Amino acid sequence: MFYKNKIKTIKTKEKEFNFNYFSLCPNTQIDENVLEEGHPKVVYNYITEDQTLKSGYGFKELSMPTSPANIEEESTVAIRGSQVNAIWKLKWYNVNTDTDNYYLFYFNDENLICYDNMFSIRLDTLIIPNDYTKTPYAVYYRQNGSDSLLLSGEGGGLTIISGSSLQSSDTAPLIVSCCSHYGMMFAITAESRGKLIYSEDTDILAWTDEKTKDLDFSDERGDLNKLISFNDYIYIFRDYGITKVSVYSSDDEFSISHMYLADNYIYPNSISQSGDNIYFLEDSGIKVFNGSSVKNINLDCIGLLKGCDNRNCFGVCFKEKYYLACKTNFNDGKQVGCEKNESGFKNNTLIIYDINTEHVDIVRGVDINQMISFVNPYKSKLIACFNYKNIGKIGEITTDGKIFEENEEASFMSGKIDFGLPGKNKKLKYFHIRSLYDCNIQIISENANKNIKIKGSNKIQKIAVNIVGKQFQINITKTEAQANISNFILTVRVPQ
Repeated sequence: MFYKNKIKTIKTKEKEFNFNYFSLCPNTQIDENVLEEGHPKVVYNYITEDQTLKSGYGFKELSMPTSPANIEEESTVAIRGSQVNAIWKLKWYNVNTDTDNYYLFYFNDENLICYDNMFSIRLDTLIIPNDYTKTPYAVYYRQNGSDSLLLSGEGGGLTIISGSSLQSSDTAPLIVSCCSHYGMMFAITAESRGKLIYSEDTDILAWTDEKTKDLDFSDERGDLNKLISFNDYIYIFRDYGITKVSVYSSDDEFSISHMYLADNYIYPNSISQSGDNIYFLEDSGIKVFNGSSVKNINLDCIGLLKGCDNRNCFGVCFKEKYYLACKTNFNDGKQVGCEKNESGFKNNTLIIYDINTEHVDIVRGVDINQMISFVNPYKSKLIACFNYKNIGKIGEITTDGKIFEENEEASFMSGKIDFGLPGKNKKLKYFHIRSLYDCNIQIISENANKNIKIKGSNKIQKIAVNIVGKQFQINITKTEAQANISNFILTVRVPQ
């Protein structure tokens, strides 16, 4: 007698998983094994704010119009010297022409203070004589109703630059930060970082011990680093806190309020104001101060900064975004851009935080030294200078996916996805994708590692995969400077 051999088969069904979560911030807080499908472990050198992977932020050599009457025609800003160690700006009202002039200043490796008018014909770089032996402190303030740039440092004393005059002093104190408030001038000096110096004489060049008074702040919040006149008060940003000073009408009447005690060091160069908020970086993350309280900005990617020395970080607000140049660790064993420098790097990442939407984009591989928000009625730009490879350049931010004509390496890496069925085998059959430019898709399981080259097309393409595994990881990289990737949907055969 013969019996039928009944073989048990596993019933399966096909499921689609919309992987189009490209706008999410990379998550360094959750283990990659438990990240939801579509949620990125790493994203850099893409712009993702509209849920597509687009060409990332980059930099090109700064160019500016030569006339306010024709802002579309630009010429490159020539740089003197082989290094740009600092950049500054200055607006000056010219009474003779009844116009505002906008200047860009920089300090180079020849210890020269160089400058150019950004909206006029620039024939030769202009030079301000000085005796500074290294990059001076720089402070913006108003003197006699006009904007001024105040520089102070070793060898050169104190220099005040306005559009109509240049003043200097070898005896005035070296100013780290200052602001005018209620008819008085307040300052932090390099010699007395624990004191707030003030005087009714707003001419800092004429300050002597007899003309100034001080408020001593010797407490656990540490040295004074930056002053901001904000919401009718003076706020002092210190090593480990924020102190508010209320100025009353009568002489020497102040109210002191300690607004915030930080658990970690506040990096002075990260402090930047946008509207009614001030943004800054502590070792523990990015914070925002609204004049009364400090709030932590909960970014999933903040773990990238963990364990990194960020004493060289620099932050600036521009067009309702907070740009933070910093050092991060992507923990992926790769070297991208400036990370390849044999002598190391000071910063390797630019985090761009949208103040309104809280969206984050990340630029990896660029070593930024300083940035300025160059705002004017004609053509505003975010301008930067750099360390190491690009140290002789001044650049403006772009969205073309290049850093000084070199294509950025970009990556979107998912966590390890089990499609809601841990420990069970699945078969990733195919995916759909729309990519206007060439790109690479890498799909990794514990059984296989498959690289698929996608040719750019305006149409949605269906690409066969046929990989079996319990977990899958997706890495999307671009091969050109340009990128535009969307409609990424995986089709997986799963057990019922």
